[in-house]
Amino acid sequence: MNRTIMTGLAVAGALTLAPAAFAGPVYNSAPTAGWFFGSGNDYSPANTAVLSDGGDQIFLRMHHTFDPAPASEGSVYSFALGTDPVSFDWGISSDGGYDGVSASVTLTNIGTGASFSYDLFFPGNDNEWQGGSVENSNRLGWLPIGFDANADDTYRVDLNVSGLGGDPQSLTVFAKLGAGAAAVPEPASWAMMLGGFGLVGGAMRRRKTQVRFA
Repeated sequence: MNRTIMTGLAVAGALTLAPAAFAGPVYNSAPTAGWFFGSGNDYSPANTAVLSDGGDQIFLRMHHTFDPAPASEGSVYSFALGTDPVSFDWGISSDGGYDGVSASVTLTNIGTGASFSYDLFFPGNDNEWQGGSVENSNRLGWLPIGFDANADDTYRVDLNVSGLGGDPQSLTVFAKLGAGAAAVPEPASWAMMLGGFGLVGGAMRRRKTQVRFA
């Protein structure tokens, strides 16, 4: 067999053995496994953010507790002020089981910068397992990030999963209350602002050190 054919077969074999790449996220979708945890949490429409490679999925959504999730604009779910409590639901589906799989959630209050993370598989968590999927929920007000249902702010939820095959995966959604968090300048904007302040300060110093002769 010549070298060209052998090389072609090796490449084809590598492509066949390579793990499927996760695709998405797809917003306002529904996980293949459905939402089943707890009692009455399979709200419809699902309006879920889903990251998938076909057999494995991670999924996440925000909603007013006991109500269906509103449709999101991309990754952002919007709520009126006074909407309390607000919950996030997370889920993971794995065709290959959970040996070697780790997962965490990180919550961030965008307005204040307060952040909190926890291990989803920590012993004692009351996760629900069914048909190859694990799911659970939590309320923003139960976690130490300073949730205030009556203040304009934005809350970020990151679902981080490793061990499903391929690289670690992360899925993010936001809960925007009222007008959301005040705009924060981008790093480039900060650099321009600081540069401007420096120029103004330099001009003022030069002005103060001018010497006038009568």
